[in-house]
Amino acid sequence: MLNQRRTMPNQLAWATTVLVLGVSGSAAAHMDMSFPTARYPIALGDENKACPCGVGGTNRTCDIPVAQQVDNNRDESRVTTFQAGETITLVFDEYIGHAGRWRVAFDPDGAETADFNANILLDVVDPAGGAGNAGGSMWNLEVTLPNTPCDNCTLQLVQMMDGNTADPVPDPTGRSSYYQCADIVLLGSDEDAGAPPDAGEAQADGGLGDGAGCSHTVAAGTASRPALLVVLGGVFVLGWRRRRGANRAASLPVR
Repeated sequence: MLNQRRTMPNQLAWATTVLVLGVSGSAAAHMDMSFPTARYPIALGDENKACPCGVGGTNRTCDIPVAQQVDNNRDESRVTTFQAGETITLVFDEYIGHAGRWRVAFDPDGAETADFNANILLDVVDPAGGAGNAGGSMWNLEVTLPNTPCDNCTLQLVQMMDGNTADPVPDPTGRSSYYQCADIVLLGSDEDAGAPPDAGEAQADGGLGDGAGCSHTVAAGTASRPALLVVLGGVFVLGWRRRRGANRAASLPVR
């Protein structure tokens, strides 16, 4: 009971802190991706201002050396799994409206600005105001994922908000943007699991196909062993009957 009483205030304090951060984070953040699950909860995402994945309230122009434009804090507990080549719908809420662009990019191994820039999946207009394309402030963006399986890949959502709605975003560096990432895994197709043996292999296995048991092949023009035994047995019986008949005829008296 003493241990329970001592831990209760700590648990209450933690719950209160999470609640306060959640409320203040939602108010401060500019966007919140709900599908796929974002790498960082919105309470940790703060204002989505730090490239490349949004933790922190500064550096939204990504004005740091390229080698530092990396976020290796992958969270395996928040990973979403898809099939390679699958078309999915990103779902997110735009808390604060800005005119600019939405960009969705992909890193096949990690989360690095240069890799995101090399794998842009979608780049669309974000018009002025806070209205989304799915009602209210909600947005749905449909993207097709790459065809190559990966187990350490990342999706990046960028809200570029400098008012330029005409020009795509090949690189957010130097342009005022907000960021979120989602840790994902892309699985291979069912065909990658292995194909059944072809007809030649099945014939070589005697038609079994799985290599189990034995095969019995009779060469052309050659009788099987059981059939040969039957023939030999028939010849033996016929010869025996002929000899028996001859012996009986020889034993009969001559009239």
